[in-house]
Amino acid sequence: MKDSYITPGHVRAFQAITSRLYDNITLWSCRINGEKAVAIVMVDDVGDDKIAVMPLFVSITPGMKITFPGGRQASGGDEGGPTREQFAVNKETVTGPDPG
Repeated sequence: MKDSYITPGHVRAFQAITSRLYDNITLWSCRINGEKAVAIVMVDDVGDDKIAVMPLFVSITPGMKITFPGGRQASGGDEGGPTREQFAVNKETVTGPDPG
């Protein structure tokens, strides 16, 4: 894909949450630009009763505007995600037959 922004770090994070080999990945409440959100994070004990939290992926917030290559756009919906109807339309668009 010409307009891919996926880095090796993104791939490793995705593999970490899908492999089930890690027991230190969890959901964590957070704020993104001041808006309520949720992140999938990796939590590590760094000693002295301290932990390190590394966000792997974050939820969509109402204020986010996301543009996908090819002109598709998504924005935050109620409770930080798309409605069921929006998801159904986007799923069909992404998984439908190749128009080319």
